Amino acid sequence: MSKENILIFTLVAVAVGGLAWSVLSFFQTAGNKSLIASTAENFNQAVQTELSDKCQTPEGYTNEEWQEHMSHHPDRYQECFIGKQPQVEYKNINTGDLKAMLTQKNFTLIDTHIPEQAHIPGTDFFIPFNEITQRQKELPADKDTPIVLYCRSGNMSETAAKDLINAGYTNVYNLVGGVNAWQAAGNEVDNIPM
Repeated sequence: MSKENILIFTLVAVAVGGLAWSVLSFFQTAGNKSLIASTAENFNQAVQTELSDKCQTPEGYTNEEWQEHMSHHPDRYQECFIGKQPQVEYKNINTGDLKAMLTQKNFTLIDTHIPEQAHIPGTDFFIPFNEITQRQKELPADKDTPIVLYCRSGNMSETAAKDLINAGYTNVYNLVGGVNAWQAAGNEVDNIPM
């Protein structure tokens, strides 16, 4: 074989090899694209399955953990925690309202002031306002049960009321003016428990 023939043969072999590699790469890339599309579709199906009852906190999660988990799925988070659920707010009541409610007490009354103070008669618990969500085990299991919160002036109980609403409680009341308003209206308080 002459040098020219060897050169031509080499060039043809390189060209054919390059062409074969290009064709193979094309099919492999097309396969990867369909694999990527298939993987994305499977992921979306997995997310749908995982979140089939997405607005209810599943067993094994706290409400806060589920909300954090859902924050990684922005559309579904919006739907569950912002879009569909009605915005629940706590209700402010005055001392006359509380006095009337105490005649047929069907609620949990909680003093949230720190340090602990003399309580309004009928108080069920003393739970500091900044511990209210950590101590939910002491609260009624049914989050629709009425809960009335108070402190000395109304500021700490207002913070606790907001925290309970954010934790999913739906029937929360805040005594405006707290114990100060209660006593100013001529009502008695109990001594601090020993």
